[in-house]
Amino acid sequence: MMQTTKENRGEHRKYTFLREERYQFQGLRNENFIEAELKVTLTSLDYEKPVFTVEIPFYKQSNKEGMYKWIGDLHQLREKIVCTLNENGQLGTIINLDDIRNKWKELKPKINLRHRNEHYREIFIKGVEELLEDGERLAQALRFAMPYQLLFPGIHFREFKKNEITKGYRELPNFIAAKSVPITTEERISKLEDGRYQIDVKGSIDENNFAQDKVTAMIRILKNRPRVPTLLQLNYIERYLLEEWPWSEQSMCMSLAQIPGTLYREEKNILKAIAHDHSLA
Repeated sequence: MMQTTKENRGEHRKYTFLREERYQFQGLRNENFIEAELKVTLTSLDYEKPVFTVEIPFYKQSNKEGMYKWIGDLHQLREKIVCTLNENGQLGTIINLDDIRNKWKELKPKINLRHRNEHYREIFIKGVEELLEDGERLAQALRFAMPYQLLFPGIHFREFKKNEITKGYRELPNFIAAKSVPITTEERISKLEDGRYQIDVKGSIDENNFAQDKVTAMIRILKNRPRVPTLLQLNYIERYLLEEWPWSEQSMCMSLAQIPGTLYREEKNILKAIAHDHSLA
C-alpha cells in the first residue's frame, strides 16, 4: 500500500515515454510513434491525498496527418497537469484547470488558422471546449489515456498479498461506435530476486458493460452484410517494475483489439525512469 509522508513532498522522477500505435479499419491503415520525456513530482499531500505535477517538456510524434496532426497541435494543453489521485489510486481531480483553459485561449486562434481548410475543424474545436468546460470530463478523458494510466494505474492505494489475484478496471478510450471498451483486470504482485517488486496485469473485456450491440450495428451497416463477424477480440497486458513505492522503475502496457476483417488496433506503451532524484523539485 502507498506510504507517503510530508517528508516525501518534492520528490520527483524523470521518465522517457515511448508509444507505438497501429490501426487498420476497413482498407485504411495508419500508424504513429511517440517519444516524450516526463517529470513527475509529488507536489503535496493536501487533505491526505497526494497531489502530483506531471510535466511533458519534450514530445515528438511521427505522424502529422489527419487526426494525428490535431493531437500534436493540442499537446500544449497537457504540457503541465496538476492532479490528485482518486480513491482508486488513479488520476482524480485536475487542479490547474484554469491554467489549461487560459492556455487554450492563447492556442485557439492559431489552431483556427492552421486548420482553417479542414471540414471537421468546428467539431474538433467544440469537442475540446466541452472537455475544458467540465473538469470531471477532462479527468475522465485523461484517466485511461497514456502516459497517465501508466503513472497512476490504480495500484497505489491497494494492498497486495504475494501471488494473490486482485481485481481492477481499465478502459480503451475512443472505440468505434462505443465510447470506450471497459476492461476488467486480474493483478498479481511478485517479489524478484533483487528485492524489487513486479506487478503483472491481464485484462479482458467487461462484456456486461461493453456496447457490443452498437459496434455490431455499425459494422453491419458499413459492410452491408448481415453475417459479417462483429465480435471484438482483446489481448491486454500490463507490467510494472517498482523501484520504490509508489514510483515505478518501468511500466508497460500492450493491447491488441481486433474484429477480423474489419478492425485492427495495436498499441504498445513503455514508461521508463531515466533519473532517480530524491531532492526537492
